Amino acid sequence: MRSSIQLATLNYALVVAEEGSFLRASRRTGIDHSALSRRIRDLEYAGTRIFHRHARGVGPTPAGERFLERLRSVLLELDNTLTLARSGTRDDQQKLSIGSNGIILAGRALDGKREFPRTFCC
Repeated sequence: MRSSIQLATLNYALVVAEEGSFLRASRRTGIDHSALSRRIRDLEYAGTRIFHRHARGVGPTPAGERFLERLRSVLLELDNTLTLARSGTRDDQQKLSIGSNGIILAGRALDGKREFPRTFCC
């Protein structure tokens, strides 16, 4: 099954985990509480339940902990890759677009990050 997940939704999942509450996460991100909850529910529908919901807020499930840990690594690698792509001289810079049909490709993104310097740098 292929799914399209927006990068913003992945970032929202990290904020929800950090805040431990949809309400606090919605205040921090500036997105409506119900819209934020819906985005996370859609993300969970694409894979597995990420958060336990309880009266005091939310907390990651065991699968959610693994997902969020990996997600932090993938987003850091994406940031590093984009920074590397922007670090060339003005004449060498070109627009770099990175897309994915799902989180399953994250491992390939990391492999690409390792190959990028060997292929495109000095």
